[in-house]
Amino acid sequence: MRKPSFLKHSPVRGTWSYRRDVPKKLVSLWGKTSEKVKLETKDYALAYKRAAAINLEFDAKAKRLRQLLDGKPLSAEHLGEEAKDILVREGIHPQQIPSTKEEADAYFQKQEDYKELYVNIVDTKHGYNPDGTIWTEYVEDPTNPYAEAFAVLHGKPSQSIVPTIKEATEMYLRVNARKKPRTPANQKKHEQRIWRAINALGRTDDLVTDFNRLKAQRHKEVLERSNPNWKPDTLNKTLGMLSAVFKHAIWQYELSMVNPWSGLKDEVTDRQDDRRSFTPDELSRYVEELDKLNIEAQLIGLLMVHTGCRTMECAGLTHGDLQMQNNTPHLQLRPNHIRSLKNKQSKRDVPLVDKALDELRPYLAQRKSDDPKAPVFPRYGRDGGMDAVSQLLNGVIRKRLQIDDPTLVSYSTRHTMKDKMRTIRATAELQHSILGHGTRTDADNYGEGELLRYLLDELVKADALSDWGN
Repeated sequence: MRKPSFLKHSPVRGTWSYRRDVPKKLVSLWGKTSEKVKLETKDYALAYKRAAAINLEFDAKAKRLRQLLDGKPLSAEHLGEEAKDILVREGIHPQQIPSTKEEADAYFQKQEDYKELYVNIVDTKHGYNPDGTIWTEYVEDPTNPYAEAFAVLHGKPSQSIVPTIKEATEMYLRVNARKKPRTPANQKKHEQRIWRAINALGRTDDLVTDFNRLKAQRHKEVLERSNPNWKPDTLNKTLGMLSAVFKHAIWQYELSMVNPWSGLKDEVTDRQDDRRSFTPDELSRYVEELDKLNIEAQLIGLLMVHTGCRTMECAGLTHGDLQMQNNTPHLQLRPNHIRSLKNKQSKRDVPLVDKALDELRPYLAQRKSDDPKAPVFPRYGRDGGMDAVSQLLNGVIRKRLQIDDPTLVSYSTRHTMKDKMRTIRATAELQHSILGHGTRTDADNYGEGELLRYLLDELVKADALSDWGN
């Protein structure tokens, strides 16, 4: 992967930063000649994700400023973005912005350093009298972000700004990219899924407030008719994406409306009910066939069998996640730069039984790494890698075991481990501690080392079972 020009590395500190020059014709409007952001990491992959998100914002701002140069009106959201940048540049941060005219007047009286901002806005057209007194009313000008900054400082209500569906989507994607950095490839896929859902609505230039519950219900019916092979879960994911866009717009602009997509999801049975566990014979044959795969896929499959962990949890392991020198060797499952975790409950420590250790140690001895962020399984610890290994493991079930039952998949190892835990009568809390489900009230009463040893004892018992009620 070629390093992008905006990603800079410090040979002294070893850290990464973002830098990109502002186009010369935009410098006067931008207020600076370049954008520089410290990425606060020495890890290239993480720096790449953070820089990519910043670069999206850079391109969006450049687009807005080119519109201003051409005399084209900005959208309500884009005008607000530029106004905010002006205020921040002048030392007025969003949390400091007064909410009323009186507060603004008092604020400026105390802040003499901000007189330059007054000068930039002194224009009867934009809310000033020739004698310098402030008008109680302002005139909106969608081509002048200084006018918008003035209005914001003097209590312009956010309810007066209503974005189009397209604008709301663009805003949601920018904010989401900052809050949840992804690799460029994954970010592109995410955006494509969102836009497919949004564009299916048709009139994306309509205001968000023009889209009501009736329209949402009708669109849901259209989706159901035009996609007859969709499972309820797929439909719900699409509705969830639409809901997320509208929810963010309602919050951001303080819109007095109900999210039209709220409550439209279909009631479906737990996805886990769509999958069954392996029988003892099936699991034995499955493990035998894993030996015929490449070593990385083999180990991922075996870790899933012996720990009950999810595919992405195993495939996305880093060397820092492997606590092999601990008195109780275990997987320290935390979000990392390769993959996130499904939820908060998924953050946990899972002991490794001897069967897993016996397979893992020779591999690690050959592929030792001093970098705690290096992937344990580089073939699959990358964009698209987790889907690839999942397909490969499922292929073992379909092609080699000749089992066509759609409810039996590689992920079924997780359900199998749950059945085993129930068979040995492990408490629900300890099951949750191993599998990363729900609450772990009783487990929380143990010390860290004590809990690991107790969990290992339970896993050893479960792993040794030859019959778990199937």
